[in-house]
Amino acid sequence: MARIELILRQSGTTDRLDADLVIFDEEGYPTQVVDSLTPLPESLSQSIEQWQGVFSNLVGAGRGIKIVSVTSGSCSDRAEEVREKFVAWLRSQESWRRLQNCINQYVSSNEEVQINIQTLDKRLRLLPWNEIFLETHRYAETSISLARQFQRRSNLKPKKQVRILAVLGSNGDVRNRLENTEANLSIDIDFDYKQLEKTQARGAYIQTFKQPTSLELKEALREPEGWHIFFFAGHSKSQNDSTIGAIALNDCEQYLSIQELKEDLSVAIENGLQIAIFNSCDGLGLAHQLAEIHLPQSIIMREPVPDEVAKEFLEQFLDFFSYSNSLFESVRRAREYLRKKFDRQSKFPGASWLPTIVRNPAVKLPLWNDFIAESPLPWKQLLPLSVLTITSLFSLFLSLFLEFKDINIAGRPKYIYYSQLYPHLVLYPWLFLWGAYFTLYKAWCQVRSKPKLWRQVVAAIGVSIVLLCVELTSDNMMLFELKEGAESVVTIGQDRIEIISKAPARIIDTSSLIDSSQNEITIRKSDLEMALENFRSNEDSVLLLSEEEKTGYYEFMRLGLAYSTWKGRGAFSRSRPFYALAFLDIIAVIIASGIFWKEIGSNYVYNRIKYLRYIMATQLLLILWFPLRIYNNIEVKKLIFGYDSSVSGLDVIAYPVLLALMAVTIYRSWKFEASYFAGIVALLAVLGSILISIVNPEIVHLAFGLNSNPSSWGLWPILILTIIYLIYSDIFAKHERR
Repeated sequence: MARIELILRQSGTTDRLDADLVIFDEEGYPTQVVDSLTPLPESLSQSIEQWQGVFSNLVGAGRGIKIVSVTSGSCSDRAEEVREKFVAWLRSQESWRRLQNCINQYVSSNEEVQINIQTLDKRLRLLPWNEIFLETHRYAETSISLARQFQRRSNLKPKKQVRILAVLGSNGDVRNRLENTEANLSIDIDFDYKQLEKTQARGAYIQTFKQPTSLELKEALREPEGWHIFFFAGHSKSQNDSTIGAIALNDCEQYLSIQELKEDLSVAIENGLQIAIFNSCDGLGLAHQLAEIHLPQSIIMREPVPDEVAKEFLEQFLDFFSYSNSLFESVRRAREYLRKKFDRQSKFPGASWLPTIVRNPAVKLPLWNDFIAESPLPWKQLLPLSVLTITSLFSLFLSLFLEFKDINIAGRPKYIYYSQLYPHLVLYPWLFLWGAYFTLYKAWCQVRSKPKLWRQVVAAIGVSIVLLCVELTSDNMMLFELKEGAESVVTIGQDRIEIISKAPARIIDTSSLIDSSQNEITIRKSDLEMALENFRSNEDSVLLLSEEEKTGYYEFMRLGLAYSTWKGRGAFSRSRPFYALAFLDIIAVIIASGIFWKEIGSNYVYNRIKYLRYIMATQLLLILWFPLRIYNNIEVKKLIFGYDSSVSGLDVIAYPVLLALMAVTIYRSWKFEASYFAGIVALLAVLGSILISIVNPEIVHLAFGLNSNPSSWGLWPILILTIIYLIYSDIFAKHERR
């Protein structure tokens, strides 16, 4: 994005206009060119006045205050005359071509360009400058500056929501009778309020005053909490020199001038007021007085405005701006809409010239999201919780490293072997789950009613602990749950001994382990690992095994990794508690994501669109657990126990619930227009995860399993960071695509 300042002022020595062009790049470094222009032709000034008169009469019933019979054809002729004379005046000058070439040299034609015109000449302010720059820069938008000096009175003050003070003034019904005018002054300001209401879904807090008294407005402006945006809809007017403006607050009081609100508006600016929007007629006088007290920026209609035009502009502008497009880009898009609907159809020729940004160049333009400060935990709470969370996510992997780092198996350190054998528990937390924790925390920051959510989260943790107890006492244990040298003698039935004894000796020699006279079998962890490796590494030999031999091996492994085999024998490893913590992490986040999901449509959320994106990212990261979990069910459990089902235990509930929630979230993303791109990314990732899990689990085997390269694991957190950024950033939001 480029920013341009074009400063036009009467030369002190000649009758020419001094023209200073300053181009700022993205880093804020300026390039300055000094030149001059010929004075504005009198014929062009007359054409502007003629178009103003005809357009004002054409407005009729609406936010204008005159009604005279006039055709749109004559207005179209006057508008075209202004455009042609304006273009001819500039193009006839070599100095303008030099300025234009400088802009073309430093600014790309496809780049967003913010062009501010600084001049004290009222006639130059009224020219449709955007028509000139759009010829070479399709994403250019212009503003004007009205003050003689510029200063920043206060910094942007983000709040939990975008605070909007909305004043719906007189709609003209009573004034029609009071002023005894032929004009129909009635306007549909309820439409304006409905458009403002839509922004509540994107984090706006709106305090509305309908036809307030001047005292009520003054008190509202002085509210200590402050406002980000002041909005007025109704009737307004400016004096002929466009330096003084006034608004019609209600049907009883006289027009209220900005001068009468000067002290109150100054307080509002000190408290963080950034933008004033006057969706009313003839607002240059209003903007001039606001510029004198250094309001950062205002948007006004520079002429009497038809009610239909005012409504269409507001709807389009808010739709773009509340999706965190820049102020200039939002006005440009809204102006383009007016041009297509009113200018080109000759309904209100020149209607697209009416919206005007009045800018204070000393103040940086904010985006919608800049107004919002999410509600995070205090640092005293966040820091220990962050340390605890990060520790829990890495704890199992680190514990395995510390406990088994000096022991090798199958040509690799045992902690790597266990990580590859059980990636859904050892690798998933620190490769993927951290992202789900982060996005869930960001969603938490969007929630207003924290106590309500705390209770639900505590309940989720309670349910997770119950599920953990079930998990820890279930059979089909994992090898790392046993310490090195673990040994147990188990008494079993004769029929089971006969089955185990059929295991082939090249896999596991059970003859030295079975005591048939006592119906006992000795189980050692080392034998379990040896049997597994013999079975895994001799695929050709395994294919030649009979069903009895395979069943004997599987039965030996099931018995060896049954919880009852090791209960109360002091055989559990130091890593087992950290396995419990990893399981608790995963289950708690799954349950918590469901709790947070149901708040998407709630009024307890500051910014529903942001919140929805955070929940979408959380669910996506949880669904990325599916391929690892299914790999464990299909590949690992089949290898160890002979099971070949893709689901086991709580998977029957977790899979469909998570997929259903994700499907609804993607649908809501499209319905609420959060981001088509985010929804597409999530949908593709979900479909990809399912296909990889079921159709080709070998991909998981190569990426995380026993055939994976541990040095590549570190790339996954980088990928996850990228996915998170794409999903909930505003870069690919629907309204940011050109």
